[in-house]
Amino acid sequence: MSLLRAPGGGDGTRSALTHQPALDGLRGLCLLAVLLFHSELSWMSGGFLGVSTFFTLSGFLITSLLLAAYEQNGEVSMARFWDRRLRRLAPAATLAIAAVGLTAPVWLPRAQQERLAGDAIASLAYLVNWRFVQAEYAYELIFVDPSPLQHFWSLAIEAQFYLVFPLLVGLALRFGGGRRGLAAVLMLLTGASVALSFAPSIAQQGQHRIYYGSDTRAAEILIGALTALALGGRRASGSDELPAPVRWLAAPAFAAMLAAWSLASVDDAWLYDGGFALYAAVSAVVVVSATGRTPVRALLLPGWLRWTGRVSYGAYLYHWPVFLLLTEGRTGLGATSLLAVRGALTLGLAAVSFRLVEEPIRRRRALAGRSFRLALAVTSLVLFVGVLAASPISFRQRIGDLTLLLDYDTGDSKERRWGLFGDSTALSLAPGLDQYLRTREGERLSAGRPMLACGMIDVGERFNYKRWRPVQDKCRDLPAAWRKAALAQGVDVAVVLTGAWESRDWRLSSDGEPVALGDPPLDEITLRAVERAMDELASVDVAVVWLTTPHIGLPADPRGHDMATSETIAQPARQDRMNEIIREAAATRTAVHVLDLAAFVQAWPAGEFDVGLRHDGVHFSREGSTSVANEFLGPKILPILERTWYEHLLRW
Repeated sequence: MSLLRAPGGGDGTRSALTHQPALDGLRGLCLLAVLLFHSELSWMSGGFLGVSTFFTLSGFLITSLLLAAYEQNGEVSMARFWDRRLRRLAPAATLAIAAVGLTAPVWLPRAQQERLAGDAIASLAYLVNWRFVQAEYAYELIFVDPSPLQHFWSLAIEAQFYLVFPLLVGLALRFGGGRRGLAAVLMLLTGASVALSFAPSIAQQGQHRIYYGSDTRAAEILIGALTALALGGRRASGSDELPAPVRWLAAPAFAAMLAAWSLASVDDAWLYDGGFALYAAVSAVVVVSATGRTPVRALLLPGWLRWTGRVSYGAYLYHWPVFLLLTEGRTGLGATSLLAVRGALTLGLAAVSFRLVEEPIRRRRALAGRSFRLALAVTSLVLFVGVLAASPISFRQRIGDLTLLLDYDTGDSKERRWGLFGDSTALSLAPGLDQYLRTREGERLSAGRPMLACGMIDVGERFNYKRWRPVQDKCRDLPAAWRKAALAQGVDVAVVLTGAWESRDWRLSSDGEPVALGDPPLDEITLRAVERAMDELASVDVAVVWLTTPHIGLPADPRGHDMATSETIAQPARQDRMNEIIREAAATRTAVHVLDLAAFVQAWPAGEFDVGLRHDGVHFSREGSTSVANEFLGPKILPILERTWYEHLLRW
């Protein structure tokens, strides 16, 4: 089908864009940034921004292609565009998903296997980024409990863009005033995308919502599209002449991009306050610089870098499972040797995929015509059934989960609402507690306010991922944030679990000596924070149930974990001290009830560090959270609420 033939039509000639080799070099450079970032190198802490540059480059190229097609052929052919995109993206992506699904039972820990079926199906549908907006998939946790398909989020965003953007371009060019109309629409959408990052309903969900959302990341692609539109037909014609401002800004923009890769961090607040769009503007200058006579283009033209860029799509697809499979523990290799082996295997797989799968299908040397769509449909169906059949979670249970999801409550009913508050350990209790409450009439789990990577201490610096890091802005004044969330959600019961972040080594000032729980200065700060949190929740007529902190153990599988940090927190004396502080704070507060989750976990038949209960020594597995909810939380909390429920009835 062709969308909206231009007035007067075209001559039917096929559109083409002059190949720009330096853009292949830019792809290769961005890929290397991502690989080094996922290798946890401290001097490449911002390498994840290579994906943002990919977004901007994609918007630039796709818009250039669509504009050239419209001008030369007099139309935007949706069918041709989608067929080309599918041939480019789907074969290697499907192969990568199949490879992970087939091999997962051999090497993937059970905790990740439990989620793999859902991740794979969402990846096949190019909707996985919306699955990952759940807090348990937050990008800050990719080295803690990662999905082998975690990196598919960016492909999903691009695919969603490809689905709607040709229609937008065609309508704007035909009925919206041509290029000026299209520019106005793109600027409006870019501004809306950035503004969404500041919307309270989105911002309060956490940085992961902004990171994974197609709406909040669209600006980076749209800035690339605006850049292509601003350059007119110059790029399509292959001209080397660039506007003077671009030539002047080329080198500073390239330097700024490299600096961001080295200095930025995925939890930097500025990125989520318009920073991604700002970085995209820098990327856009670099993209344009690579297409003209600038020093930047010269830096991007080495043959090895251009080759890396040509296979970068496959390399991106395969690198993350390879990195999760090949670990220091499994290989016995040091950091440098391991990086070399991972990189060699990743690029080797990408080269084979490019030569035997991607290029033959893309160039229609294989699966020409309708046979491609038929093969893709059959393969996707087989994968869908296969990953469900191989999942440790039964099909019946998954259907039940889907029913629960569709039966989501908006909060308008007068059910008693429970909320989880604390860190990612509290969040890991959500699956089991949610299922338990849905079997009880009049009870419902609300969102609560679990804050990933946040504890009660909001001053100084904490030791995490091999270096001292200041407390993030999002972690400051948690008691006030908890109170606000409880009010907004109408929470009646606050179930609180903290302790993992408090158990780390701390410095109360940047040049101070390290302290830990058990040291009077840190104990005092922690006590005051816990007391304030209890008071803030109780002040809005919430029944507060504070759980004691179970002992923290070293992960059974060290892959992806920062063992230096793990060893500092895996000290029972620190968790015991945290529990003493919790009891001391609750002793004079009648609205606060302390439940000894630590004792329940210690009495676990297979031991308190059983991987079936807590797969990494900290977070509860799906089965673990179900057992905790059914055997401990529900039976312990409900009687407490029955004794005090008359107070909550007054609110109705």
